[in-house]
Amino acid sequence: MRQKIICLSLCFMMIFTLCGCDFMTADTAELLTPPELSGDMHPISEVVEETAPDGYIMKYPSRGNYRSAVIREDINGDGSLEAFAFYSVTDKDVITMYINAICLRDGEWTSAAVQQIVAAGVDKVEFCDLDRDGVKEILVGWQIYGTSEMQLAIYSLGENALTQRIFQQYTHFTVCDLDENDINEVLIIKTGSAEPNNTAALYSLNESGVTAISSCELDRSVKTVNEPVVETLSTGKPAVYIDMIKGVGAVTEVLFMEKGSLVNPLFDAQTGETLATLRSVSFNIQDINGDGVMEIPVQQSVPSVAHSDVNEKLYLTDWCSFNGEVLTNQMTVMMNVNDGYYLTISPKLIGKIAVLKDTENRIREIYSYNPEDMSVGTSLLYLRAVDKADWDSGEYKNIGAQEIMNDGSTVFICKISDTAAAQGFTIEYIRANFKLI
Repeated sequence: MRQKIICLSLCFMMIFTLCGCDFMTADTAELLTPPELSGDMHPISEVVEETAPDGYIMKYPSRGNYRSAVIREDINGDGSLEAFAFYSVTDKDVITMYINAICLRDGEWTSAAVQQIVAAGVDKVEFCDLDRDGVKEILVGWQIYGTSEMQLAIYSLGENALTQRIFQQYTHFTVCDLDENDINEVLIIKTGSAEPNNTAALYSLNESGVTAISSCELDRSVKTVNEPVVETLSTGKPAVYIDMIKGVGAVTEVLFMEKGSLVNPLFDAQTGETLATLRSVSFNIQDINGDGVMEIPVQQSVPSVAHSDVNEKLYLTDWCSFNGEVLTNQMTVMMNVNDGYYLTISPKLIGKIAVLKDTENRIREIYSYNPEDMSVGTSLLYLRAVDKADWDSGEYKNIGAQEIMNDGSTVFICKISDTAAAQGFTIEYIRANFKLI
């Protein structure tokens, strides 16, 4: 009996150890006591201990480049790091968040200023000199009622005060210089709010206050918005790319300044949607061809081939650069996110192929296609992902398949038909145009 009790106890311990986060009902940060800060951080930890209310809990930003509960940044350029500590105190079910600015003065760390707000946590923290006074502002995204409602507060640190400059609801925010005046602005994106439209608005700061520079409308039907990406158009003009998920797929919107106004040229004001970049939700913007310019994935329909009970629809993906007016296709690829690769399709095949998609058997097969009578011809290229052990057994070599590449556990193979070979397609060509995602 004693041995059974010990075994049961060990089983329960293993369950608790191995179970995922969903088993927990409380915030992990509130269940764990943060380790004491050591080394250079120890004096900062002592200041927090001396100035924070009893029962405080350190809080960590959930997004962004800064993920520590104590963030160090030289905001005034004097070569000495300031520290910003984030913690919370709960009193009668009300959570109050604190930001404590801790500075080194006369050789000692001291609390220079404290701000507080009723909030659940910290979403994101950034630092940027927005008013061009030589001192970086502190941008803090507060989680007001969970992650569905957040407020951006921008603080300027003075001698003994954190002065709040902006307090705005947001879904995402980012800093950028869209008007190319060498001064950063703040772009605030709001979706899913009580307002009828999703919007993006650009704000600037100066010694006089806050200026709302310009705003524009975003796709009205989006449900989820990815982190904005600050890049350039193909012309070199600064722009912000935003991947969004709709009920029917994903889209990308591109924002930039034109004649003093924030514009979103891919948005159709009549329909309230952005359809020009509609595609599968699996793909986000990237510099896929390494030319230094972001490409936007755009879906292209291709005829499907059905074999027995396999009848899956496949779309080709056009990766397009954008100059502010026109989407220009840079390359067309067949993406396979299930097996983690893509194949660049030769321009001479566009409009002249049909594709068999067989996810269960990890097969993609390209056939010739006559667009005039919409007939499917012979197989050109057979692609498959197989286990390395099966490849090593020689099973697929017997049917004339060749290895494209392998990642150690999976071998990617192809079989080039005589028809494709007669058109100049070789294993070297396939390997050169085959990339792992």
